[in-house]
Amino acid sequence: MPNDKKIQLLQKFFNGSITDQELKSLFVWLNSEKGNLEYETLSAEKWLSGEFKMLEDINPQALFSKIEARIQTKNLVGRKLFLIRLRNAAAIFILGFIISAICFHLSNPQKEQKEIVYLQESLSNEKVKKLSLPDGTVVWLMSGSTISYPSDFAGCKIRNVEVNGEAFFDVAKDSTHPFILNLGEIGIKVKGTSFNVMNYGNEDHIKVVLKTGKIDLFKGDYDPKNQFIHLGPGQLITYGKGDPEFRISNVDPEKYTSWINGILLFHDDPLADVLKKLGRWYNVAVEIKDPKVLDFPFTATIKNENLAQIVDLLEFSTPFKYSVIKAEDATKLIVE
Repeated sequence: MPNDKKIQLLQKFFNGSITDQELKSLFVWLNSEKGNLEYETLSAEKWLSGEFKMLEDINPQALFSKIEARIQTKNLVGRKLFLIRLRNAAAIFILGFIISAICFHLSNPQKEQKEIVYLQESLSNEKVKKLSLPDGTVVWLMSGSTISYPSDFAGCKIRNVEVNGEAFFDVAKDSTHPFILNLGEIGIKVKGTSFNVMNYGNEDHIKVVLKTGKIDLFKGDYDPKNQFIHLGPGQLITYGKGDPEFRISNVDPEKYTSWINGILLFHDDPLADVLKKLGRWYNVAVEIKDPKVLDFPFTATIKNENLAQIVDLLEFSTPFKYSVIKAEDATKLIVE
């Protein structure tokens, strides 16, 4: 490209009269190492003087950023362009295959990709909230829990969902679009089943109980080539965060799922775990001052009782003292 043509393209770019095709030519020229050096030569030799004196102070990186912004604003391909830039102190380096791909998209407009918008549901004041996801999956969310999911699963190869806290899922069947529940270090692949998950960020373990159907557990991000751990109905899998092993045991699913009907079932559970669940259920903070509380076994069925009745039950059933402190914005249950 002759120098006068290059200068003309630059002038048109800065005065806003450049055409789409000319913008493409300018982009390709400055994306090459040769073009970058030619631009610096033109600047050094005062070719870009006169009415465009300001160009002498624009380095290649700054100019490229301006061109990139203009391409994105004009939306030449009917979709967002993702431009990968590799720079150093002297020049801009764009790999050949990236340039080719960009040129291909400029010449072959494609249908705009649908942006995935994630919704988030949180629960703090209610004990249980029931909601439906866009695919028909029904979720029960326990107090203190959060779920994140796309506003629309259409066009998604997998149905991606995240949860922090405790939730019960009745997943809509769709064999061609796996339901993937992300739990941080591990995840669950589901096609259509019901299960309960406990995944609290401040606890060192994750628990999953399967009620019906089957689920596959995996570590890390989902990949169809992952190694999966299979779980059957009536099985509990416990994963210690940072632990390489999954631990599987047989349980009564009703004990872990009755909360969706407003009932808490405890059978020889460590009192420390019981108090954690009661704290979330009644939205109160729990402070344990006596370490003997941690392993004390507790059995009870709780339904419709208020906090005062729960304290009476604890005092009657355990050898520990309890007190409730109420503040303007919080309530604390203290065990001594």
